[in-house]
Amino acid sequence: MGKKHKKEKKSNKEKKISRAEKPLCEDCGRYFNRELSWLKFNERILTEARNPQNPLLERVAFLGIVADNLDEYFMVRVPAYQGGATRPSDEYEEVVGSRTQLEMIYDRTIFLMRNISLVWAKELKPELEKNGILFTKYTKCSESEKKTLRKELSEILAQTPVTVIRGDRFEDIEHNEYLKGMGLLAKSDRGFAVVPIQEILDTYGRFVRVGKRKTSYMFREEQLRKNSDLFLPDEAFRAVVPVRLTRDSDLNLKGDDADDLISAIKAAPETLAKKLPSRLETEQWLPFGYTSYLVNALSLLPELVYDVPSPLGLADLKKFPVSRPELKFEPYTPALPIGLSDVNRIFEHLADRDYMLFTPYDSFDGLVNFLNAAATDPAVKTIQMTLYRLGPESPVADALISAAKNGKDVTAVIELKASFDEEANFQWATKLSEGGVTVIHGVPGLKVHAKCCLVTRAEGNKTVRYATISTGNYNAKTAKIYSDISLFTADPGICHDVATLFSYLNGDEEHPEYKHLLVSPDFMEDSLKHLIRREIEHQKRSGNGHIVLKINSLTHRPIINALYEASNEGVKIDLIVRGICMLRPGVPNLSENIRVISIVGRFLEHSRVFYFRNNGDEQVFIGSPDMMSRNLKRRVEIICPVLDRKIKNAIINRILPAFIHDTAKGHLLTSDGIYLPPKHPESNLGAQQMFITMRKVWW
Repeated sequence: MGKKHKKEKKSNKEKKISRAEKPLCEDCGRYFNRELSWLKFNERILTEARNPQNPLLERVAFLGIVADNLDEYFMVRVPAYQGGATRPSDEYEEVVGSRTQLEMIYDRTIFLMRNISLVWAKELKPELEKNGILFTKYTKCSESEKKTLRKELSEILAQTPVTVIRGDRFEDIEHNEYLKGMGLLAKSDRGFAVVPIQEILDTYGRFVRVGKRKTSYMFREEQLRKNSDLFLPDEAFRAVVPVRLTRDSDLNLKGDDADDLISAIKAAPETLAKKLPSRLETEQWLPFGYTSYLVNALSLLPELVYDVPSPLGLADLKKFPVSRPELKFEPYTPALPIGLSDVNRIFEHLADRDYMLFTPYDSFDGLVNFLNAAATDPAVKTIQMTLYRLGPESPVADALISAAKNGKDVTAVIELKASFDEEANFQWATKLSEGGVTVIHGVPGLKVHAKCCLVTRAEGNKTVRYATISTGNYNAKTAKIYSDISLFTADPGICHDVATLFSYLNGDEEHPEYKHLLVSPDFMEDSLKHLIRREIEHQKRSGNGHIVLKINSLTHRPIINALYEASNEGVKIDLIVRGICMLRPGVPNLSENIRVISIVGRFLEHSRVFYFRNNGDEQVFIGSPDMMSRNLKRRVEIICPVLDRKIKNAIINRILPAFIHDTAKGHLLTSDGIYLPPKHPESNLGAQQMFITMRKVWW
């Protein structure tokens, strides 16, 4: 147990800021801090940006991913510590509302942000230049190039005029609408002016092609600030500098009435415009007077001001517009099992045995084929599917609409409260509904995060069901970069439980019971604790207890405590946790039998797998949840057993061991919170590269 933390006296100013007082937990020694753990995950991604074994343009993309993750962090997490936020308390249980937490976040984040800038300036940009990809300053351009850049900007401003904001306080809604993202801060004899330019960056791109040099670029804000007289005429400016503002952007939709949710989504721009700023980024050399003007005008806390080397906002590097295959990961062709490639016989194959898709090593086309087969098969009567994040284009939605047009009874459960995808999901709900699909929005008070689909087919005198359960979103785009597992089965027990789940989501089943699936929020946590306790009993009797959990995040303390108990009883526990891990491994008399590894590589590790040795009668599950309070208590999630012997053996003997023993991309977590880098990053194949080369072994 950790030492109890003494409550420190707070000044009146601190008390005013802390609107949701809560002391530090008494047993913090048992858990890592959630926020620091998440920031360390991004440090591991930054390691990939620095790794010379990765192709150059992939390193650039990794850097953009870290910056983008931090943007989202300041849009969602940080606002909860500013006061006035209404997030669920158990997700912020460390030091909710406390300045201490905000200061701690600042210390780690400013370190990370400045390292992002340094990696760009000192490592990646010089390497790009060696490969003929240049970034130039406006002052280095020829007169002809400057003339061309100015003409291009004049045409842009004619189509997308900018708004100049002046004043000492930016509190009215009209100004707030514009103050998000990149802006230019100008100083003249008339005082300060702010020019929001994010709309221009979004519309015309961040990277400006310079002259006729095909691989010479300039950041768009450089073009704008050097031609500021086009939108700030008749004024002598001392300086025009880029600044960047992040706002609380989590709609955090309340209520369960679909009409109310839709109204809230439609009103999102006005709602978000009124939300608090959560971070101001300035260039490191900016004089204090410039910064203090913005701090006062925006009513910002000092802990929300980040001065970093330019350029600001490097998340745009994710979309760096250079196509050089030799500087990217080597392409490969995803495989596809015959049972999911033969569209005319898919249900015949599934009646024979279960199949697994392990994307992106297997092709997402397997799921699309399954849905298209259901859409065109005369024997198929109903299709029911949960949808969480579909992406801008969706062959999944197209298949459901096609099925409805072919006379099938099609139901889609679309979660409107999917963070940052609220508007997109509303648009998909509208399109599906117009296409003849019955659209419902789930269960009051809960977010539907489960990933499943059920097809009902008339076969002779019988009604036969076919189901697919996945660990990831049914999103064709992310399926190419997220590692996920989908199970396809005709097992009557599993399909019956999936049918029961859809009855519950439809409102037809008030108190559902499941025999095979673990379902949250009512059954999952207790079921998982039971499986952990059962492993403890096997350990006591036979000394062979073993648990493997592969998840994205581990923050739910009751599950962590159950794992601690199992470790103390001698159960061997391997945790493959990609991101946040609050469990502290390797502590004597607490977690000395627990090992935690984080895999960060080419693909985002998104699959959730649960293994219990069960005294030799091994059990394997896949599912949609992480071990977080929100997943176990405020969402509808499912965990499904893997019953097919071949698939189970592949997961137990090939897939999980590859992750556990990954010495190329695996970072090992120590008891003091340090992630040790991979032991042999150059000489060994990582798990992901192994899966690329060993496709088909799980068929």
